[in-house]
Amino acid sequence: MGTEMTALIFGSIPSEGWDYLKTYCPAPGLVICADGGIKCAREAGYAPDLLVGDWDSGGGPEEGIPSVTLPPEKDLTDLQAAAELALERGFRQIVFCACVGGRLDQTAANLTLLEWVHDHGGEAKILDTGNEVRFWDGRPLTLDGDAGYRYLSLVPLDRTITGVRLRGVKYPLTNATLTRGDTLSISNEVSGPQAVLSADTGRMLVIRSQKYTEK
Repeated sequence: MGTEMTALIFGSIPSEGWDYLKTYCPAPGLVICADGGIKCAREAGYAPDLLVGDWDSGGGPEEGIPSVTLPPEKDLTDLQAAAELALERGFRQIVFCACVGGRLDQTAANLTLLEWVHDHGGEAKILDTGNEVRFWDGRPLTLDGDAGYRYLSLVPLDRTITGVRLRGVKYPLTNATLTRGDTLSISNEVSGPQAVLSADTGRMLVIRSQKYTEK
């Protein structure tokens, strides 16, 4: 992602550290804090450009920072509202952080928000200290083998994924079928300089996990 055209969106989940963001977003074009995410942004060393929320998780309007106040009873989460604002401002690359590991319902919703961003013309990732999650629609995807993650997993969003091909991994697949709920595609590993993924049909999450502390 080109960081100058990337929106970095903070949720309000605390983190053990924020150094991982410097790899992905050293200088994002827009920093949005969803409610209590302003605390996380400041801990990570980022100056907020925009605040949004219903202010029930520790955030609130602050002098000198534009803000959007949402009603407590609404039809979307603060994080989705932040994503909408980023897209409206022309940012098609979005990095979400501090948004997994708290309430399970919120975590599940945030993971599927990656698909929502895709369907609205953007591309997004969710990051934390040890994981990278992205939405994937089956079109050829190349992953860097030197990104520092041990595991590579595919989690189907559709009931069936067909024609799955994985190359450059410890457990390659050729024209395989993945079924939602089956764990065949969990805990693979990139085995070379690059992993190349493709599928004929279906949507899924691509999750890279267990970040190495040293390469």
